[in-house]
Amino acid sequence: MVSETLLTTLYTVTLALLYPVIVGLLVLLVYSFAEIGAFFSEYTSRNRDLNKLRIGCGEAKKFLAGGEIEKASETVMSSGSSYLLSNFINELSEFIGRGNFKTEAEKLLQEYEITAWERTEKERMLIRVGPMLGLMGTLIPMGPALMNLASGNISEMATNMIVVFSTTVLGLLIGGINYAMATIKRRWYSQDLSDMEYVTEVLGGEDYVKKKEV
Repeated sequence: MVSETLLTTLYTVTLALLYPVIVGLLVLLVYSFAEIGAFFSEYTSRNRDLNKLRIGCGEAKKFLAGGEIEKASETVMSSGSSYLLSNFINELSEFIGRGNFKTEAEKLLQEYEITAWERTEKERMLIRVGPMLGLMGTLIPMGPALMNLASGNISEMATNMIVVFSTTVLGLLIGGINYAMATIKRRWYSQDLSDMEYVTEVLGGEDYVKKKEV
């Protein structure tokens, strides 16, 4: 009697999760398509030009050597080729010419590493959550489908199986979309962080630091 009550309760609770799971999948699918738009918007705004960055940093270092800190800041700020890199250079320019440049630059670089990680956080989460909800949407209707099969109710079983396959496909689609975006974004932000390190090393070279300390 107790075991039957427990099984009935378990079945009822599990079945009650079906519609929230379906709604969750649809919401995540709409969100993923919206993120595709934001992804392409960021893609079109990116224009990485390493040669421009090298020239800009080289000119900025010459200005620094001549004590023209303001010109150095303006030059390096015009060398940014992406939103993240431009913001980094903009903030970094505030410390150009200071004795604690390297310390502040290293701290700022660490903050931007965290920012780059956070910018792929949603995609990394949906890579797992999407297929998880898809699996739940696959397994939950299987119970009623087996019961309908046992009772010979083929039409109801077919309806259950449609839900099974549909939720599986949606879950995998959500995971696939976000996996592709996360992979490409990781490459973008790795390039940005590499450029940030380059800018920091060029502007905070040992020769310049020694000159400022003397």
